Amino acid sequence: MENKSNTGSKIAKSTLAIIIFSLIGKLFGFFRESLTANVFGAGTEMDAFSLAQAATAMIAGFVTQAIATTYIPSVQKAELDYGKNQKNYFTNNLLSIASLVSFVLIILGIIFPRQIAYLTASQADKETYDIVVKLIQVGMPVVLFSSWVGVMEGYLQHGGKFAAAGAIAIPLNLTYIIYLALFSRHVGIIGLTISSVLGILAEFLFLLPHAMKIGYKPKFVLDFKDEYVKEAITLALPVFVSVSINDINTLVNRSLASGMGRGAASILYYANKMNTMIIGIFITAITATIFPVLTRTLGQGNMRDGKKVMNASIKSVLFLTVPATVGLIVLARPIIEIAFVRGAFTPENGIAATSTLRFYSLSLISISLINVLNRIYYSVDDTKTPFYVGVVNVAINVGLNLLVARHFGTNGLAASVSIATMIAVFISFILLKKKIGNLGVKSYIKALVKALMASSVMGLVTLAYFPYEKLIISFASGGMQTLLRLILLIIIVAIAAVIYLICLYYLGVREVRDVVPILKGKIENRKQRKLEN
Repeated sequence: MENKSNTGSKIAKSTLAIIIFSLIGKLFGFFRESLTANVFGAGTEMDAFSLAQAATAMIAGFVTQAIATTYIPSVQKAELDYGKNQKNYFTNNLLSIASLVSFVLIILGIIFPRQIAYLTASQADKETYDIVVKLIQVGMPVVLFSSWVGVMEGYLQHGGKFAAAGAIAIPLNLTYIIYLALFSRHVGIIGLTISSVLGILAEFLFLLPHAMKIGYKPKFVLDFKDEYVKEAITLALPVFVSVSINDINTLVNRSLASGMGRGAASILYYANKMNTMIIGIFITAITATIFPVLTRTLGQGNMRDGKKVMNASIKSVLFLTVPATVGLIVLARPIIEIAFVRGAFTPENGIAATSTLRFYSLSLISISLINVLNRIYYSVDDTKTPFYVGVVNVAINVGLNLLVARHFGTNGLAASVSIATMIAVFISFILLKKKIGNLGVKSYIKALVKALMASSVMGLVTLAYFPYEKLIISFASGGMQTLLRLILLIIIVAIAAVIYLICLYYLGVREVRDVVPILKGKIENRKQRKLEN
């Protein structure tokens, strides 16, 4: 049996690799959204794009997320029973069936775009609604390419190759950037939708060679009788809702935003993008690396080791998302202004997006925890509980939206998501304890308190940004001012992150204390090698 420390080290290295590549991808994403705001601003066309994207993303997410979630448990059984050949057979069969389902959905989307548009744009004016209909028709192929990406991601994660899966945002965002920089003025919002489709195709073309390197062999297979595919489909049915909760909540929110006047849906889109960007950096890394391990431990009845992985994962989420939440709340205004306020995106749009982002950021911790908790349920072949929790999440969000949307606008919509997901986390924890016994809740509370204490100190440090910002504004303008503010923001965030880690160290957080001697050892080894050379 593999040494536990080695397993932990592999998980840590894999997580770090995904974080690094995700961070690079998100930096490209930051630049992409900045260009989008500059070109399209927060007007009718951007409203329509955000509403159409919410609709197509939800449909694509139903297929993709379900595949990505059920692939690993099913393929592990297939490979364990019949070896690597069965793994390839299962993968190709699932790819074919997913493609078939996607084709049906695409045809339905092209034939009935007005009905799909009603999901998000029911309260929009006629001009916006008509644009949404066109964009849905153009964007429907994203469902097919997303399903391919879901299968390839699952194959790579099962094979222990996490870096490639973590880097897929890079080709996606590069596709957008090329379009926005070279063609957007001529093709307009239709071209942005085409870019979103081609970007997902670019993700698949990026992943395919990496999968083939570790043994994947493309071959047409279509076998509805395959027991492992049947099992995957059975597991996938309740997963459709539970893993797409964020997409469903986004859809509901944008539907209500469509009736709040010109620019409201766009404001919601930009604020949500910044929030999900942070979630994507860390949570994708954690869930991608722990899911195969949880499936091998909890899924096979090894509760002791499985709970250790679970405990480490939840605490990692807390230590990463608590400071991120504090940082977003404090620095929301400069982040929004640096990213978006230029060109067609007005300062007034920036003010609205700033407050909406702050309310969205409150959901960062709970959305991240829900993602990890769902993976724990899936590891023990329980897809029903996340489904029920997901339904409750959506119901609460919709109820709150109807109560507050008219009075608080996009801020109310964002706050509703945050409150709903927080409640869903508590319910999920209670039900998980009933299912697998002691969860180590006391250790989570201790981790949360320490993260809050360290984040408070970090938050005070980030306030140093604002007097220096005033200084920059006083002597610089235009692009130079934006660049200097961005550099200052990066420096302040880096310093704040170091302060946060130091605080965790002195608060006795084992995860940080264990890293320090390892780093010291590596530094000393490098010095020794230099002396020897």
